[in-house]
Amino acid sequence: MRPEPSKAKRAGKILEKKKAPPKTKPLPRAELLARQAEGRALFLSSRDVSRETMEGLDAYVDLLNTWQAKMNLVAESTLAEVWTRHIADSLVLADLMPAFELNVDLGSGGGLPGIVLAIARRNQGGRVDLVESNQKKAAFLRAAQRTLGLSGTVHAARIEECGAVLGAADTITARALAALPDLLALVAPHIRADTRCFFHKGRLHEEEMALASAQYRFGVVQHEGDGGDGSTILEIADIAVA
Repeated sequence: MRPEPSKAKRAGKILEKKKAPPKTKPLPRAELLARQAEGRALFLSSRDVSRETMEGLDAYVDLLNTWQAKMNLVAESTLAEVWTRHIADSLVLADLMPAFELNVDLGSGGGLPGIVLAIARRNQGGRVDLVESNQKKAAFLRAAQRTLGLSGTVHAARIEECGAVLGAADTITARALAALPDLLALVAPHIRADTRCFFHKGRLHEEEMALASAQYRFGVVQHEGDGGDGSTILEIADIAVA
């Protein structure tokens, strides 16, 4: 007989579960590019981004558009807003995070935030490794690293199988991946005492922190995100089992 999961874990799974939205038809390419151009202009109007970083981000968006036609890298309904919804939120990390030799991005999917962080930090010496178990998405991530000249390795495996990689990380990132109790369960057995985690969360982050506190002790600093809908980045350190 299988043991019943803990109350906190069951609740964490409930928080993570979302109702599947109606399938969105892709926009005609001309309309998609026009809306992305508007978003890019709005993005630049509120940020001072170097020419080199913008060149990398532009090349990344081009790749994302091309590969999105073959697989679902981001929600189709958000592709037109890639600059204001996805890249802006991911780029917050470039200013927020400390220097690192190795950052490990979990559940990298379409490269958010991992590829964006790697572009923004490319001249600061660190590398960004990407963990993605979906083989097709892992192929996209490898193509992005190669095309954009980014350092780092794509680990096409489940997070549970990447303990050695997590153990070597100075910092860990994840965006819209899982409820906080589940994220801590994935990283806590492997990371060093000084590893810092940066988890993008939405409007339910307070509830998730309360659930996680039933199982773990940790220090947390909340930073404002840039993805709308209560976007928050939780900076977490000193994780220990309660």
